[in-house]
Amino acid sequence: MLKFFKHSYLSQHIVIVVMAIILWLPTFITKSAFFIGDDITPLYNIFISIFDFSPFLINLISFAVFVVSLFLFNSVLSANRLVNKYSTVGALTFLLMMCSTPNLHICYPFILACPFILMAMHTLFLIYQTENPENYMMNIGYFVAIASLFYYPSVFLMLWVLLSFVILGFKGLRQLLIPVVAFMIVNAMVIGIAFLVGKYNNLIEAYSTFFDNISFSFNLTSGNRIFLLTTTILFLISLVKVIGNRSSDYGSNYRKRVGVGFVLMILSVLIFFIYQPLMGNALVFMMFAFFYAIALSDIKKITIANVITILMFILVLVNQYLPLFGITI
Repeated sequence: MLKFFKHSYLSQHIVIVVMAIILWLPTFITKSAFFIGDDITPLYNIFISIFDFSPFLINLISFAVFVVSLFLFNSVLSANRLVNKYSTVGALTFLLMMCSTPNLHICYPFILACPFILMAMHTLFLIYQTENPENYMMNIGYFVAIASLFYYPSVFLMLWVLLSFVILGFKGLRQLLIPVVAFMIVNAMVIGIAFLVGKYNNLIEAYSTFFDNISFSFNLTSGNRIFLLTTTILFLISLVKVIGNRSSDYGSNYRKRVGVGFVLMILSVLIFFIYQPLMGNALVFMMFAFFYAIALSDIKKITIANVITILMFILVLVNQYLPLFGITI
């Protein structure tokens, strides 16, 4: 199985899409409702208001965005040599991790923000390879700002951006301020528009409520706890392998990119525990996929990797279809 996904031909892409359809099918069968946004997710709210006449269409668009994110995730890893250049292992791990629970198969804010977060990540990996990185730095701020308009916890990703700049060697105050200014420009425009349409007070109140309600919690079902434990074990094994492998072959560039990913992993864990409901948990699963893909791309014991991956797919499949029979874990 894994050997098949270490290539990137049309057949691999078709299989990935078919697997995605199989795992998302219960969403269309049950006609799952969308997540109700609030005043700090304006772009998400606009999207829902446009298509709220058809939950099916909302789920269909969400699925399309998911597939785009899936292949974008794979491209980010392969283009930056974190996995083999011609590989779909990243797409496979993203699929398994991001489909780990039925709660992630509705139109929730993160799924619409995900492409912008991935574009911010890819741009971060590019900036230290260019002679004039300022435009890239501005774009990173724009991407994070747009992501936050769909999924507000993305505001915390500005901390990830600044720490990543330090890891990548950009420590000057001017360089650190560039993405911050870009982020503030977008948010200033949002506040200005909210003022013009009479939503300013609602927006400020929503901001205040969000930060006032931040608290540490672990309110998950037993099934989600099992998946969290499973993916955490896979992540730790993957992290050990990633740290102990390839760094000597790829040098500082590889280590810097892994460091950027590790900072986002830590931040995603914090978001996981302070932002409920489950819509705040998807980022951590994406970062599990990040390290799992890197580890799988270099693994020598293919049989063990195949068994783990197949069992993971079966576990995800069962967890997706059990609710159709009234069984929840």
